Amino acid sequence: MVTISTHRNGAWQCVDVPGTSDDGPVGARRLFHIARGVIGSLFAAELVLPEADPQEVRSLLIEAGYLDAAALPDERRPALVAFQRASGLRADGHADGRTVSALARVARERREMRDLGLA
Repeated sequence: MVTISTHRNGAWQCVDVPGTSDDGPVGARRLFHIARGVIGSLFAAELVLPEADPQEVRSLLIEAGYLDAAALPDERRPALVAFQRASGLRADGHADGRTVSALARVARERREMRDLGLA
């Protein structure tokens, strides 16, 4: 019997695939379950990846103009929620992969505009 991890109802679970064995031929059903687990992990990366480093998020928020450099640590989360809302992301205050990628892009664009003297 082959055991694979799948994403069901918001949580990862181990599931035994009936009619398969570790040393038997690869069947279509086994390949389907493996592919579903891999694809599920790609679309549910926030369940697999940890939250980004708070210091990195803080510096990106400062660079993107959403947080003052003298702001207290408690002000990071509201600034992150404001950024997420402005960017059309889920505004939960967590620095997941999508949020950090968008934040890095905005910070980079703002830095480039400043370097060109346009900001």
